[in-house]
Amino acid sequence: MGVQLANPTVSVNNDAVSIMPNSLKYTEGLGEQTTRAASGGGGNVEQIYAENIETNFGKVMFDIPATVTNIALAREWKTNGNQNLVQIAGRTPEGTVTRTFTQAALLNDYEVALGADTVISLEFTSNPAI
Repeated sequence: MGVQLANPTVSVNNDAVSIMPNSLKYTEGLGEQTTRAASGGGGNVEQIYAENIETNFGKVMFDIPATVTNIALAREWKTNGNQNLVQIAGRTPEGTVTRTFTQAALLNDYEVALGADTVISLEFTSNPAI
């Protein structure tokens, strides 16, 4: 039986980031594909497969606590444009999963809520994960 990845590490621009538990998620950046049918007549149908390269971007999303330090970091990452590097890793007895997101841009206009249990939700878009 497998062991769930539950305690990942995150770094942005080679600095470790403390994230909220259970908030990390990502997409590989393999994009979306479509299939269509082409008729050859007489009941013959051929499948046409296409890659939608407009969607070939990786995403990495996580929440951070709304601390003074994290608010400053989020602002720095936002002003870096697409020059951020985000790396994630998770380890279990079965092995390690690592992903690197290059040219990562913090595209969402993140919301900062101040309070005892608030978080800042961040969503980076990048080149496909490696």
